[in-house]
Amino acid sequence: MLPELESERLLLRPRSLGDIDAIAAMNADPAVMKHIAAVGNPAMSREAVAARSFSHVEGGLGYWSVFAKTEPDRFLGYVGLIPDGDAAEDVQLSYRFTVASWGRGYAREAAACLLRHGFETLALPSIAVTTHPLNLASVRLAERLGFTPAPMDPMIVIGHPAVIATRFRLKREAWRSLSPPAA
Repeated sequence: MLPELESERLLLRPRSLGDIDAIAAMNADPAVMKHIAAVGNPAMSREAVAARSFSHVEGGLGYWSVFAKTEPDRFLGYVGLIPDGDAAEDVQLSYRFTVASWGRGYAREAAACLLRHGFETLALPSIAVTTHPLNLASVRLAERLGFTPAPMDPMIVIGHPAVIATRFRLKREAWRSLSPPAA
């Protein structure tokens, strides 16, 4: 079971079956999917999202749906810590938010909260981010969170048409030097 997390403005709840329709609706928005996959891609369907949503929770990994504390029933998006490759210690930070949530700092706040959980509670040695090279908002978010460029893997592609993904990595030691201690 994943823990509920919170930040100053946000509630991060472990993804539930009740969140799947909101995620599917977000995945059907061309603006949201611009740098991720084609709208209608079977991997982004309601069924595919439901199938992968709960597959890693035993290891403490998974997805958290994000809600504003002031509107705890309005889905803003999600963040996740999910496997990133074959090695057990390779973990990726994932994030996606509704267009109505863009530009308000929610992604940064939610991602920072999840990084704290990943590095402090789960003691992960490092966390990666994979994004489309033209998704400048995602690239800037990764950089603001302290991630640094990582080697690109030509086998990891993203978008439609597919391009080689941009990769970032943040090691726990570097995160500790960037993050203030918890209150």
